[in-house]
Amino acid sequence: MLPLFVAGYIISANRNFKTCRKFLGKGIMGFISNIAGTLSDSINSELKDQYLETFRTDSLGQDRLVKRSHRQNSAGLNQGSSDIISAGSKVLVPEGTYALMIDNGKIVDSVTAPGLYTWENSSSGSVLSGGVKSVVGDVFDRFRFAGEVTKSQRIYFVNGLEIMNQTCNEYLNVPYPDPVYGNLYFKFRIMFSFRIVDPVRFFKKTGKDTTLYEFMGSPERPKQPFLEVQDHMEEALNLCASRDKVPFPQLLSNKSRLKDAVNEAVSKVWYEQRGMVVESIALTDLTLDEASRKRVEQYDSAKIFADDPDALKALVALGLTKAMQSAASNPAGAVGGFAGLGMAGAVSGNIQNVNPAVEGQSITGPETCPFCGTILPLQKPLEYCPACNADIRSYFSG
Repeated sequence: MLPLFVAGYIISANRNFKTCRKFLGKGIMGFISNIAGTLSDSINSELKDQYLETFRTDSLGQDRLVKRSHRQNSAGLNQGSSDIISAGSKVLVPEGTYALMIDNGKIVDSVTAPGLYTWENSSSGSVLSGGVKSVVGDVFDRFRFAGEVTKSQRIYFVNGLEIMNQTCNEYLNVPYPDPVYGNLYFKFRIMFSFRIVDPVRFFKKTGKDTTLYEFMGSPERPKQPFLEVQDHMEEALNLCASRDKVPFPQLLSNKSRLKDAVNEAVSKVWYEQRGMVVESIALTDLTLDEASRKRVEQYDSAKIFADDPDALKALVALGLTKAMQSAASNPAGAVGGFAGLGMAGAVSGNIQNVNPAVEGQSITGPETCPFCGTILPLQKPLEYCPACNADIRSYFSG
């Protein structure tokens, strides 16, 4: 029985050995075949990427801020990977456009002037530009990663034009510390243009194809960059009023000072973080509130009469004329009417003596009315303030 058992075991072991050798042989041959296929694919894909590329774009216009460029392949001969740009490739940059070269996720070069450029420092070599050693290394890298491309190069174009007509439907209500009229309150909307001046900073904030709508929003739904300008308008107006001493009537005509103030106010979030500046700005639909409007009108009228006594006399004469007409038609009788007219004449006498300075006599007094703040004419002693009619004779000496 034992010899039969041993003989059966030997026969079974022999069969298992033949089966293992059969499967082992197939596995080795499959692995070798896989290696050969991968090596072949790696060589073929690398050879397809040997052509040098040309990149160009038309103007990005007013609607696109960042655009990824794709190689020109009108003949259909360049079948290489879209993520490989060989060293020696050409980049054509038009007016009003910047170009960024990105190698393996890092910005390695930028172009800010128009012209035709050659990308010499790409990490992907080409036998057509003398990079034979680099090509052999790239084939080996692709082979190690089962034929997959292990590098990535891209070119992005960034808009360098002035982007116009940025506005919002919302009104702003802010105080203006006017150097002449005091605090005024008005509402307005803003319309401005901006420009990207540092494409590297801007791209680091976006990092992809970007349209103007995606970045700034719409007049109905503005996005953060637009809202940042709105939020800093009060600070910019304070700079115009407190530092630059721009009175309200000249605010709309001092657009350069307003633009500089806005850029100064938003520089930390716009220029330092995004490489953008406000190119021009305008306040539209500007309206003073009722109290501010009356204050401006009263001040302007008082200033005219304080600076020009003849104008004040003319105003009084016009008032007396109207008073005489009113007295003549007074139902209570002309006597009562002209009694009131006599009091008006007394006030007129005060105004007629608005400048009694003796020749050669030095007159000193306040520059503004101590009671209402109206600016008073220099070297013209007054008995009464032309604005509030307060007695100010004691404030003059000479």
